[in-house]
Amino acid sequence: MKRLLPLLFVLFAFSSSPLSTARLPGKQWLQYQTPEDAGFSSQKLEKAHKLANEYHSANVLIVYKGAIVQSWGDASRRFRMHSARKATQSALIGIYASKGMIDINKSIGEYGIDEVTPLTDVEKKATVKQLMTGYSGIYLPSVASGGNGGPKRGAYQPGEHWYYNNWNYNALNTVFEQQTHVKLTDAFGEHIALPTGMEDFVPHDAWYNYEKISLHPVYHMNMSSRDMARFGLMYMNGGRWGDQQIVPEQWVMESLTRCSPKSVSYGMGYAWSMPPEKAFNQRCYTAEGMGGHMLLLLPDSDMIIVHRANTYVEPWVAVDWTAIKRIVKEILAARTEVKTTIDESKLIAYVPDRKHWPALIADDPSKTKRFEKHYDNDGDPVTILREEDGQLVVKIPYLGGFNLYSTSDSTFFVEGKEEKIYFEYNNKREPVKAIFP
Repeated sequence: MKRLLPLLFVLFAFSSSPLSTARLPGKQWLQYQTPEDAGFSSQKLEKAHKLANEYHSANVLIVYKGAIVQSWGDASRRFRMHSARKATQSALIGIYASKGMIDINKSIGEYGIDEVTPLTDVEKKATVKQLMTGYSGIYLPSVASGGNGGPKRGAYQPGEHWYYNNWNYNALNTVFEQQTHVKLTDAFGEHIALPTGMEDFVPHDAWYNYEKISLHPVYHMNMSSRDMARFGLMYMNGGRWGDQQIVPEQWVMESLTRCSPKSVSYGMGYAWSMPPEKAFNQRCYTAEGMGGHMLLLLPDSDMIIVHRANTYVEPWVAVDWTAIKRIVKEILAARTEVKTTIDESKLIAYVPDRKHWPALIADDPSKTKRFEKHYDNDGDPVTILREEDGQLVVKIPYLGGFNLYSTSDSTFFVEGKEEKIYFEYNNKREPVKAIFP
């Protein structure tokens, strides 16, 4: 008989009171005037900075007690989160489960979930919770699978075997929308981005991709490092932001509790990962995305570290876990003093590093309206449109939407991707093709 999933005892990730300081960023992040004001050595942090440069990290953001210690690179740049987005999906499911709109103990069969390749009666017995924890026993092709193979279909029944499977997360998107009648993309803006005061997030930063192989789309998200840090602070505070309980505290504790078997060195909860404590000699919880996108919660040190990589370029400038671990260890080694209180007079406004941006001019809609159209681009389509607030946006399949800023009347800077877009014209000087360098 195959071994069934044992009863999981919830080992609370945090005590009844949150370990993070009550300090939260307001409309903008504040930064310590010097790392020494936060109890860090500038000289020792430089070792970590050099490592980050060596690995071509796109941004490393260090937060201590709710304020920025240092940021290497632009913490306002919105990168694709890749699988780190799954932690935001988990948070939204927790919010709506607390409203009674999603029962994670119900089977997906009861919720009418099926697939292009129809699910078997056994597969339909998998519960929503088993999808979240990797025990669904469903091994089918999924959108944005990342090339992971997995066990043979039917090898295990629900609850028998743990496996990290993108199909599970994509099917959860369908469960969420069917039960709430709200798009995950809209729910994130309303329930998380707005109440935590995210500075950079805009609605087109969250989107779906569909493929014929599956009924269930992948949910993608672009997010800046400083907005990821806000999300992390909310979890460090037990799901609270100020006087508002955003994600139920019990859900946060369950999310940060290991569900994967001990035979897997890297623990996983509800889309959050738990590296072995020996990695940093303290507890660590991570939301991780392919290529080097990582949000690290270090509650014992009251710290949050965000690492980003440039996965917009081809080939990716990827940074692996071993490299990120070395950078984080150097950051932790740079801590020379434990500051129990913060001297507010030593905090200044964080100013994003945008020295690499080109000179911009004011957008003149009368001159730029001619670029608002769909471009087939030889089967590699993009669409340029103007949103309700007047912002020009380019939408690129599989990459999402990006704000466009004018550098001339016919050339734009693509925020996030941080490159210029040019055009080919017909003999009437009408733009017919959008060109990225």
